[in-house]
Amino acid sequence: MLVITIWVLEVIQEFTDIVKTVYKGARKGSGPVVFMNDDLRKTNAYHLFVNNFCSSCPLGEHCAPLITIINQHKSRCLDEATISPFHHCFLCLGILHEYTEKNFMHQIKKVAEESTTDFETFRCNLSLPLILLVRHAYLLKFLQQVSSDYSDKDIPWVKDQWKNIMVEQLEDIIDKPYQMESPFELNLDFSYDKEKEEFNFLRRFRYADDIKKQKSNAQEGFTRTSVLNVLQDITFDDFEKYYKPNVNGKCICKITAQHEPIYLAGRYNKYSRTLSQTPWIIDGIKKSDTSIEELISIPLKKFVDAKRKSNNSFKFTLTSVLFIYFLFTEHSFLSSGREDVDVRTLGQGRPFVIEFRNPKRVLIKPSDIRKLQLKINESTKDIRVRDLQQISKVDSSQIKEGEEDKTKCYLALCYSDTKIDQNELDILSTLNNLTIEQKTPIRVLHRRTVMTRVRIIHTMSAKLIDDYHFQLNLTTGAGTYIKEFVHGDFGRTEPNLQLILKRFVDILELDVLSVNVDFPPSLGEDDDIQEQQHR
Repeated sequence: MLVITIWVLEVIQEFTDIVKTVYKGARKGSGPVVFMNDDLRKTNAYHLFVNNFCSSCPLGEHCAPLITIINQHKSRCLDEATISPFHHCFLCLGILHEYTEKNFMHQIKKVAEESTTDFETFRCNLSLPLILLVRHAYLLKFLQQVSSDYSDKDIPWVKDQWKNIMVEQLEDIIDKPYQMESPFELNLDFSYDKEKEEFNFLRRFRYADDIKKQKSNAQEGFTRTSVLNVLQDITFDDFEKYYKPNVNGKCICKITAQHEPIYLAGRYNKYSRTLSQTPWIIDGIKKSDTSIEELISIPLKKFVDAKRKSNNSFKFTLTSVLFIYFLFTEHSFLSSGREDVDVRTLGQGRPFVIEFRNPKRVLIKPSDIRKLQLKINESTKDIRVRDLQQISKVDSSQIKEGEEDKTKCYLALCYSDTKIDQNELDILSTLNNLTIEQKTPIRVLHRRTVMTRVRIIHTMSAKLIDDYHFQLNLTTGAGTYIKEFVHGDFGRTEPNLQLILKRFVDILELDVLSVNVDFPPSLGEDDDIQEQQHR
């Protein structure tokens, strides 16, 4: 015991002398000047930092002399059997030691290769134990006792230190360049097995009572923000009195790889009058066997079974072909509005975007996309896709921009219960920019907010087919309920076609002729022949 005591005293004294020398000789701007007094040598912080720093700790060059002295004294004064084993650095939990070695780099490379994802660059995303924030704050408070000139910027964060050490070496091992904005991400999720018990220290202080328990968080509701909020009220004396860190805990790392989503945009024509885009449910009763949304949202393992059961879904046909190509894990489908199950979409089609999450194949040639589009169109007569192209995440947001400002063109086949002539229909062409008020239609009351919506019928014209039937062409603002405008929905839409023509009229068929948004860019494809086949 006497030998150990002498050794510790010698280490502390030599360390103090070196710290004085290092900081007294520091160049201007390289850091505060440190003078260690006897009271600080007696603090818990001093002994924690003296005994538990690794050579890559955030103190950098200021820590290296201490490590040298400790190692010298271990070999000179003590038998190896009497020395407690070094567990991990107090500040970095061993992340800058164990997890910067060659074998760990090769583990990262293995995960990248086994992901089977095409990638040309990579980046690393580190998720670190939140307890590092506490230890970082403790060190800062300690150093501010040494010199009031110290600030948070004088202590580099572990994440930054790790990247400084590892990036160039990983580039050599993985044989790909590191880019901060790379779409291929290697996630390093570090966890610390003693973190939960150490967080009990924070519960003594302000803000701690406001922290809500979250099942998904291993730290029982502690987040980076909540930890920082608590730490701003904790003094150095509080740390000394209440904080009992565990220096024997273990830090482990889980490595995963993923690629950012990729996006395809295009336009689709829908020629079927029995195909819905979303599940059709009224009062809890499903009214159709399948829908576009259901078939794209189901787990991918069910795609094969779904293919056996159904062949009448646009979304199934589209995504099943694309799944084989991109090998994605999840996907989302967005479109510029939607049509009813019995409404066709003709003309240039309706814009859509498909997001593929964590795809395995990402290096896509335009010629390959063209082949995919051809496969989709050859697989069914119910739909047709055009202008299929890869877009960026930023561009994908355009599909929702201008939702309220876009216009749509429709063609409706209408019926009159009494004879009607062309002269009576011609009045419609004089009613430009007609403002109507539409209460939520009865047919969608179960899934839409009850309110009155103001809509505009920009243009109308009608062409007589026979004494009881006519075609109605309309250009309207987005969100207009065309069926209700024709028959009035029991007076819930006013004015309506019945009031204007002063007779009972109803709608038999409806087609969307165009969705007037400039997205995605046209690829100049000719669809005249295909369009004629479905007119």
